[in-house]
Amino acid sequence: MATFQRARSDEQRAMRRQSILRTAADMLDEMPVAALSLNELSRRVGLAKSAMTRYFESREAVLLDLLSEAAARYRAEIAATLPGWVDPSASAPVRARQVAARLAKTFAAHPTLCELLSVQHAILEHNISVDVATRYKRSSRDGMRWLAERLRGLLPELDDEQALRASHMVIILVGALWTRSRPAPAQLAAFQADSSLAFMHPAFGEAFEAAAATFLRGLIAEAADAS
Repeated sequence: MATFQRARSDEQRAMRRQSILRTAADMLDEMPVAALSLNELSRRVGLAKSAMTRYFESREAVLLDLLSEAAARYRAEIAATLPGWVDPSASAPVRARQVAARLAKTFAAHPTLCELLSVQHAILEHNISVDVATRYKRSSRDGMRWLAERLRGLLPELDDEQALRASHMVIILVGALWTRSRPAPAQLAAFQADSSLAFMHPAFGEAFEAAAATFLRGLIAEAADAS
């Protein structure tokens, strides 16, 4: 556990916030989001809980900032590879499946991002102020617009509104399917004991690819019908 002097300058406060976020990220390598408490985070950072609230108003505020940073890293990582995600000569439905497959693979390589997205609405967006909620939602909006623009570049059959719908659905699918692919121990034991329940325990990559491809193909068909 580190012990810090009070941060007095803007630079020191920014460094302290980053230290808190790095510590929280390290904790998520050890435990699920539900087990991460502000008390334990404060102890590991070396701050009293009352001092911690000078930087983050709640545990959820810390995790929302962590989610925004994880999403930004994901976008930076995939940006350079996006042009190679599809065969430009392939049909639109084939390209939709190619995009879905690459999205599945790249999200699966970022488990912390997926874990945070899976609890975003049920946990992280509670116990926060309007200011924190607004800041996070604007960051989320900008990220979805970024992804929508890239999806339209790969699937030019989509218009701007459809591409934004696709981007939003991608985030929804990541959160929902990540949760379902990682059941609690009792649930996992039930799936293993009764093979008729196996379909309720999908592998994240396979389930995401199939669902995303179906949604993208539906949007492409919708665009064709409207033209």
